[in-house]
Amino acid sequence: MINKTLFHLLFAALLLSCNNEKSDRQQPTADTAAAPVQNEAHVNVSDLPSSVIFRNWEPGDPKNSQLILHAYKLWDSGSIGNVAPYFADTVRFDLPDGRRITATNKTIGAIMGRYRENYKETMNDPFSLISVHNKDLDQDWVIAWTWNTWRDADGTKDSMLYCDNWRIKNGKIAYLNSLENKPSKPLRKKLTKLGSK
Repeated sequence: MINKTLFHLLFAALLLSCNNEKSDRQQPTADTAAAPVQNEAHVNVSDLPSSVIFRNWEPGDPKNSQLILHAYKLWDSGSIGNVAPYFADTVRFDLPDGRRITATNKTIGAIMGRYRENYKETMNDPFSLISVHNKDLDQDWVIAWTWNTWRDADGTKDSMLYCDNWRIKNGKIAYLNSLENKPSKPLRKKLTKLGSK
């Protein structure tokens, strides 16, 4: 009789214990939900391969994103004569077709003006502007994803998705690396709708 009662008590305790563990797993508290997963290995930036030059990143100054937004607006409006204050003493653009343009803040307006003459109109719709600072190299960057639509001088319309990586030095544009991306049809549809707003 005692053994039978003891068996029932132990079984009930075991059952309650399993139910508590199960409910703990199903309903994490705010403390456990925010805690990092223990079985994931922590990765140090020193563990990354030596080819990764840009390692330590932190959020950058939002003013840099605003600077890039103004640069797109100047290009789209054709107000190229007003761009000099936005650029550093030396400026380099690496374009998607492999060309590199090197200029000064005194010559960049004329160079951009010659390129802008090829278009009747352009419209850049940046849908992502990320301002970041690289601690290793003490550099500021803005990574911009922009949907660009344009009409050539002959009236031909076209569009492209660009990832533009802008380096900012002392609050001015010093470098651009621009990458072209041809979007899928569903993404193109979404981007076109975004640009029409």
